[in-house]
Amino acid sequence: MKTKKKISALFLSLIMILSLSIAALAQDVIPENVDNQGSGSITVQNAAKGEKYKLYRLFDATVSEKADSIAYTGTIPESLNEFFSADSNGYITPTDAAWKDPAAENKEMSEDLKTALKEWTETSGVEPVATAVGDGTALVFKSLKYGYYVMTSTQDGGKAITVDSTNPDAVVVDKNSTGPNSLEKKVDNDNIKIGDTVTYTVTFNTSNYVGSGKDAKKVVSYTITDTLPEFLSEVEVTSITVKGKDGIDKPITVGDTAQAPQFEEKKIVLDWCDKDGNFLYDNGATITITYTATVTDKAAIDGAGNTNTVTLQWTTENNNEPEEDKLTAEDTIYTYAFALKKVNEKGETLEGATFQLPFFVKKTTDTDGAYVYAGTTDGTDLTNTVTTPKNGLIIVKGLKAGEQQEITEVKAPDGYNILAEAIKVTPVKTGETTTKTTIYLNADGSVASEHTETTIDVSFDISEIAATPVAVLNKTGIELPSTGGTGTVIFYVLGSILLLGAAIFFVVRKRMSVEE
Repeated sequence: MKTKKKISALFLSLIMILSLSIAALAQDVIPENVDNQGSGSITVQNAAKGEKYKLYRLFDATVSEKADSIAYTGTIPESLNEFFSADSNGYITPTDAAWKDPAAENKEMSEDLKTALKEWTETSGVEPVATAVGDGTALVFKSLKYGYYVMTSTQDGGKAITVDSTNPDAVVVDKNSTGPNSLEKKVDNDNIKIGDTVTYTVTFNTSNYVGSGKDAKKVVSYTITDTLPEFLSEVEVTSITVKGKDGIDKPITVGDTAQAPQFEEKKIVLDWCDKDGNFLYDNGATITITYTATVTDKAAIDGAGNTNTVTLQWTTENNNEPEEDKLTAEDTIYTYAFALKKVNEKGETLEGATFQLPFFVKKTTDTDGAYVYAGTTDGTDLTNTVTTPKNGLIIVKGLKAGEQQEITEVKAPDGYNILAEAIKVTPVKTGETTTKTTIYLNADGSVASEHTETTIDVSFDISEIAATPVAVLNKTGIELPSTGGTGTVIFYVLGSILLLGAAIFFVVRKRMSVEE
């Protein structure tokens, strides 16, 4: 009896015995080799669809007529001598090393023994008594010889095992369920212009059960929720695929159509079981969801960028709402701006300078006072020319970082010379949300590294938006004479002298002609 209790406690520390009731649907597996056949059975109550299970007999056993006593015999593998011992009659019992705490009332198997048993199945060369791939129903290994068994499965990378005895029958719960994991979200390009189409890809690994052992719950559906903020529009799911144990991506569609399920109220619900409770997909299958969206003018400029978050939840059997547990993932896209300020030689802002852009913008500025990028094709309420207001400042937002823009002045403010060359500006990422800086210009309009007595200081103080600043200098035209100024007086003086000389020349010549 002591032997029975010790061995029973050992396998009970790793698996949980359930009631002897078996699900109406079951997958029966009988050992092909008749030498392994007997009258015992082991039922895996929540065998996962697509996972491979292997059953190894470690020790033989004899069971009393009433099935209330069991004794184990056989050969103890050398690698397990630390954990099992045999008495003079050959009956096997566990040693203290088999237990996590040998003195505990409810003993648990030690991690060292779990590892040793797994290594034994991999290195001893022993063949499994039976092998089966779960179909999602209860897995029943039938017609087994009585014994002490080790079971492995491909769940969790094949790391986990269960141990049980046929006494004469055992019902176990596969403790290896890991639950959904590895939720990831990626965007194809995080450096964008307003109006661009971006593609998001969401990937996660599934599980047919959440929890483990007797607490495992059957997953009947998965819910994917995306925040889909205002900076995204025209969202379309282009594909949802599931990759099972065969490694092939198979599309999930709505009914008989080729259309993938779409976001409804920002959610997609994927059924994981059919109406009869049978799993539709392999345990551990990988789901990939791909969807596109257009970036709107609601996108934040620079700073922390524009993040949208995806959440994964699951609904279990006999529940109407998703479990509280969830996984989240996010990705961020960025767009940028530039700010151009027009000044004269005194650093004063200039109104009325008109510039032509290499793209179109909305004619009216937004609440940030910025023109919004609108692509390279003309359209209603769009323009590719902008004029400086009283503060001399033009802001254009919704551009890519690192993409140089050439801006041409097509009309200078009255009294100023038009620029001979185009202005070049390249938006850059700063991580800021405001623009507060000063640019120092030399007299020729080039940028100086620091302030001096001769530099023209151009300040940018934009609290609403981060933008790459550019200062543009306009010079006045040729100065006309004015009181107290030399101006062009010298030219008039020279002209007067020439006219006076010419008059004297004609008078003298005329007198000489008369005398002759």
